[in-house]
Amino acid sequence: MKDDKWLMFKNYMHNELGITKEDIRRWIDDAVREQAEKMVENEFKSFSTEGIIKNLIFSDDYFSSKSMKREITAELSRQLLNKFEFKNE
Repeated sequence: MKDDKWLMFKNYMHNELGITKEDIRRWIDDAVREQAEKMVENEFKSFSTEGIIKNLIFSDDYFSSKSMKREITAELSRQLLNKFEFKNE
């Protein structure tokens, strides 16, 4: 019974509407490509280098040792101090 309905539907699409398997494949390819482009565009819009670095620094999975965090803190402090000019008055 189910196969009969499918066959009737398939014949209707092919004979009455002139839609081929290749048409359907092309429509699916176009739709998938369009959705993939939208997903990639949205990912690039929400991509944050700063957020990734913060997650890496503060995540115990990557830098679980306290000495590593101290080294990172010390290096960041050195770089920040190099950006400032101190005047001795």
